[in-house]
Amino acid sequence: MKYLLGPELLWLLFYGMAKLIAKANMPPSKRMDSFIESTWFWVPVVCILLSFVLWWLPAVERRWLLPRAWVAGILGGHFVLETIMAAHSTQGPGIGMGYLVGMILVFCLLVAGSVVVLIKF
Repeated sequence: MKYLLGPELLWLLFYGMAKLIAKANMPPSKRMDSFIESTWFWVPVVCILLSFVLWWLPAVERRWLLPRAWVAGILGGHFVLETIMAAHSTQGPGIGMGYLVGMILVFCLLVAGSVVVLIKF
């Protein structure tokens, strides 16, 4: 159980949800497009926060958890944001910028979470 629970599993679950949202947007609807436009903020915040909550769970091995959180955060953030932004009905500079801002937010939250975890633990 120590090795099963980790940031990789969280990002994999969010990737599965992104694939389901991408399939649900066929045919495109305004409500789904507006939801997709707001995911640049909510996906990184929820996933990174859940990744750093793992430090407070006693059943999680903490030795390699920080590098795992960084690798899973960057790769998972890329795949999840790319999948969900590609599902938007009209591709343009706004959706591309949503991906870029989401990845910048992932990086900033990883830095902030790492500082908190290194100070606390």
